[in-house]
Amino acid sequence: MGCAVAITLAPYSVKAAYLKDGLDACASAVVSDLASSNGAPLNYSMSEDSRASNSRLRVRETIHLDVLDPQSQEILARADCVVDSRARVKKVVSVPLDEPDAAIRAVSQ
Repeated sequence: MGCAVAITLAPYSVKAAYLKDGLDACASAVVSDLASSNGAPLNYSMSEDSRASNSRLRVRETIHLDVLDPQSQEILARADCVVDSRARVKKVVSVPLDEPDAAIRAVSQ
């Protein structure tokens, strides 16, 4: 029985997206939300540390984001984003600016 289940699930795990795909999807969703509320188009970039992961996404993954002003490095917004294993954004939740940085939120939950 265990062998049959593993063989049945194999095709699904092969199609799982990478963490960097989930990061891109979340960043794009957050930027789109900010742009629509500000009325101006926005762009985004990620630190090299964030883009480096070659690990596969799990069924449900939460990605913590901090949006920084490119000149001042001031935090403009914080968000937590939930993606599925195919890097499809399921939910974006605004986080208050007085909450800890994304790196701290990621290890404290």
